[in-house]
Amino acid sequence: MKRIVQIVMFALVLCGLTVSFAQEGTKKDNEGFEPVNGDMLQPGESIPASRLVGAAYGFICCAVIVWVASVARRARRLEDEVDDLKKKLQAR
Repeated sequence: MKRIVQIVMFALVLCGLTVSFAQEGTKKDNEGFEPVNGDMLQPGESIPASRLVGAAYGFICCAVIVWVASVARRARRLEDEVDDLKKKLQAR
């Protein structure tokens, strides 16, 4: 349980870093393009794309971390069962 909590905390920190880095890229490029500001948004539109992209990457990272933890836990259980079967065979 402690390991799962550590993995979840790591995923949350990773999500926060992903969102913060996604928001930093608001400079003009060489061709003179600049990001859309709030004046150009339609009424009711309030979520910038960088936050959505950051949230999507954060969600994917969290999903991958949870999946890897799940596979590791199942592999550990399988190794324990194999060790138990080896001990039973040696006892006979």
